[in-house]
Amino acid sequence: MTYLIHSIGIGTGDPELITIKAKRLLEESDMVFVPQSNLQGKSVAKEIVLHYIPESKINMYYFPMNNNKEELAEKYHGLAKQMIELSRQGMKLSYVTMGDPTIFSTSNYLTERLVTQGAKVEHIPGINTINAASTKLGLPLCVKGENFAVYEMPADTSRAVELIQSHSTTVFMKVNKKLPVLLEAVKQANPDIAFLARRLGLDNEMVFDLTNSANPPDTAYLSVAVIKHHKNDYCSHSNT
Repeated sequence: MTYLIHSIGIGTGDPELITIKAKRLLEESDMVFVPQSNLQGKSVAKEIVLHYIPESKINMYYFPMNNNKEELAEKYHGLAKQMIELSRQGMKLSYVTMGDPTIFSTSNYLTERLVTQGAKVEHIPGINTINAASTKLGLPLCVKGENFAVYEMPADTSRAVELIQSHSTTVFMKVNKKLPVLLEAVKQANPDIAFLARRLGLDNEMVFDLTNSANPPDTAYLSVAVIKHHKNDYCSHSNT
């Protein structure tokens, strides 16, 4: 027997930026698995989900961000096994992820384990930081005749410069500790527009104009960079 489990994207932080379908499936779930970012239980995802379901439906889980592949694989396997067993008992389950489930999401590893163990996973798209950043800035990712590309922030400045120069618009995700590389790459590539949007939809949301070296950010956790060549009339955003 195949058990259906939903993987739900819940956006970047603003609880209003989830789909109607995501809301319905959260409400219909008997249990919702929610990630926490540390052992103390801190979880932006939980704060969003609590707008739609009672805390009694939430099952929190924590995976250390230590890049220990064997340890993480074991934990994902164990969680998937627990979810399969609950599904066998007739419970309707879902699990949530910030942004979209298919874009740089750790929930993909859980999905892989669930499918391997016989579950059917249906993904529910969520508003990702790429779109959230471009709309916040009022910048199109591309118009007719242009292109855009999305990359994990490289660790090498020359590679970052190469990517910036290869596309009309370049989006860098997972900037975080590679912020100095981003700042130096923008300086060398000298694009028309370069913004870093931090904590979109959350408290202390900020946008930095990286072409203005007088006001660089001091940290890049939960940040995305949008970099464009060929400044046009539609590029009228002012720094906030």
